[in-house]
Amino acid sequence: MEKVLVHICCAPDALYFLERLRKEYPNKELIGFFYDPNIHPYEEYLLRLEETKRTCRKLGIKLIEGEYDVEDWLVKVKGLEREPERGERCSVCFDFRLERSAKLAKELGCDTMTTTLLMSPKKSFNQLKESGEKVSHKYGVNFLAVDYRKGGGTQEMFRLTKENQIYQQDYCGCIHGLVNQKGENSLWDMVSFGGRPAGSKEETLFIKRIRTFCEGEGLGTQEIEFPFLSWRVLEGGLWVKKEPIPSLVAPYSQSIRGKVRADVERVVGNTLYLNKQFVRIKLVEELKDLPLESIPPTTNPTFLVPESYREKLLKSRVDAVLKTAFREAVSRVLIIGSLQAKNLLGIPADTLQDHRGVSEDFVKELIEEHKKDILTQKTAILLLGAHFVGKLGQKFFEEISGRSPEVLIPQNVR
Repeated sequence: MEKVLVHICCAPDALYFLERLRKEYPNKELIGFFYDPNIHPYEEYLLRLEETKRTCRKLGIKLIEGEYDVEDWLVKVKGLEREPERGERCSVCFDFRLERSAKLAKELGCDTMTTTLLMSPKKSFNQLKESGEKVSHKYGVNFLAVDYRKGGGTQEMFRLTKENQIYQQDYCGCIHGLVNQKGENSLWDMVSFGGRPAGSKEETLFIKRIRTFCEGEGLGTQEIEFPFLSWRVLEGGLWVKKEPIPSLVAPYSQSIRGKVRADVERVVGNTLYLNKQFVRIKLVEELKDLPLESIPPTTNPTFLVPESYREKLLKSRVDAVLKTAFREAVSRVLIIGSLQAKNLLGIPADTLQDHRGVSEDFVKELIEEHKKDILTQKTAILLLGAHFVGKLGQKFFEEISGRSPEVLIPQNVR
């Protein structure tokens, strides 16, 4: 059987393209090749790869992952950072990715290659066709330049993406396109805060990986998204006489203007109130992040500090810096099994600021333990997004379903 290597850029472009290709060339074997070192940041790359894996598994198509040789890609496009979409940088990028694809096609004995980039409404078809034909000729393979956007193809692609609940990226992929498209807001795509913060790419990737696992086990899944007000620490710290004080920032604390130097003016139990900018310090027995049960009524800049530092804080002036950001975000609940199941078990998908949270292995083991009951609709498992910031995923689910899950959190996370 003749083989066709299909370079795949992302799952939304791939699903309809691969289905259409298989229908029109039923006697050819399709081999997927995910080669996209242009995608930034790495968390975004992993997220698009995971959805591509899920798409290829659904269609029964073999998928090969290429190298994430991002440094080589950056060298290739150096000097073209400000080029617009469909400009010279895109041509260089296409040449770079499609040449590697053509080389692999030759190694695998494929007589033909193509790319799902041809499906993207943001890309120039002629630019892609020129690049594909140039590099494929170099390696002695044919380039299949099919235009499946026409005749409602683009609309069908969007429909299938929504129907299959595939992650839909909101920028092309590369760091230069990201900055050009989003400007200052590109910061939120490029910065990793560690762990799986609520509404982050890391949280989404965790949920998507569990979904891929469940579908491989033959379990039905459904994702439901919900919006919420996200919060992040950008910079923060406490010092006494230039000595750093171990601390964590309480969720939903607002920023401090510049650097404040203040004294403790009031002590209430284990809380110290400074005399400037509403800053307060909560003394704790053990320095670890705590789940937020509900959004606080006030947003005082609040630090958690070990009790052992009480006297040092009371005797000297305290320097404090805190820069935080509030922004609109989206999280989701993954439903594994039927909503009609008698028992509902919930698991947090996000992590605390100190990165404690349930592991992927913990979730998979729980799913395997309850697999029979999930299949017989006795039990359903919910992966709850944004749980540690006010149980938002749980509250959202309860609102739309009228049911409350039993939430399972391992002892080491509490």
